Amino acid sequence: NIRVIQQYSKDRNATEVTIMIAAVIFDMDGVIIDSELIHQGVELKLFRELGLNISTEEHNLYVGTPTRDMWKDFAGRYNLRRSADDLIKLNRKRYMEHILSQPDIKPIPGVVDLIDEIHKAGLKVALASSSSVEEIRTVLKLFRLDTSFHEVLSGDYVERGKPSPDIFILTAERLSLKPAECVVIEDSKNGISAAKAAGMKCVGFYNPNSRNQDLSQADIV
Repeated sequence: NIRVIQQYSKDRNATEVTIMIAAVIFDMDGVIIDSELIHQGVELKLFRELGLNISTEEHNLYVGTPTRDMWKDFAGRYNLRRSADDLIKLNRKRYMEHILSQPDIKPIPGVVDLIDEIHKAGLKVALASSSSVEEIRTVLKLFRLDTSFHEVLSGDYVERGKPSPDIFILTAERLSLKPAECVVIEDSKNGISAAKAAGMKCVGFYNPNSRNQDLSQADIV
């Protein structure tokens, strides 16, 4: 039961300021597609092939961040025999193969109706995902959502991925809006941190498959 917040007020210097919410920005993995377990399975298999003993706690730190950031960190930290670029490409290739092998995969229940309701409310709708451009296009096409967003941004578009606010700041700029006019829907601690650092309101979506994320920074869960 996620409701769109169209307006909120706050007290600033004893003067009431009303800020209109003009856009809702969606994360993709864990919010539109229940993909965190897929990502986890692909990555765990790669860890085994590389002889990496990555703890669950360390792996979970990268939920919501670009795949490239994880492999760049691991390549430097563990002196891997394959380059970070090779592992990023392999990780993405295997994820795409898995998604495309399951034609019956469906969006998270309720999300398509929610997107329609936001459009009917006259708000802009955007997607800001840490996934690659190719992964985003594939998922949106599978779910017939490829024309549902005013702006679609990938983590590939920014130098710093979530939890840095760069992708959300860029999304607001593309929408010609101020960050305070945007609400983000996120399922991960890193995504929520990025949204709040960008100066946006954030709805934390509890997804049990997103590896027990801390949603406490969200304005509402």
